Amino acid sequence: KQAITTGGVTYREQPWHKECFVCTACKKQLSGQRFTSRDEFAYCLGCFCNLYAKKCAGCTNPISGLGGTKYISFEERQWHNDCFNCKKCSLSLVGRGFLTERDDILCPECGKDI
Repeated sequence: KQAITTGGVTYREQPWHKECFVCTACKKQLSGQRFTSRDEFAYCLGCFCNLYAKKCAGCTNPISGLGGTKYISFEERQWHNDCFNCKKCSLSLVGRGFLTERDDILCPECGKDI
């Protein structure tokens, strides 16, 4: 609530000191950094992904979708493109047919006996 004399930041038409404009979760300064928001609160990309992004069914890391990241979505699960592989032979299943066996995804060859 103090006067801004130099180096201010404007966010949602409100002025902020550079030092006061921080991530809601980790309190890291956001000035000059890429950030996003949810419900009017600003977050650094790392905190936003950890709190709100869907998790990859293959590696369990967040799928940010930022920067053109491509991913596969099937039913209630998502995978990074690089993680969408046959559970048995590791063949990439991006753009290919696949079968599911419980939580596993399989290429047609590995899944022919299920």
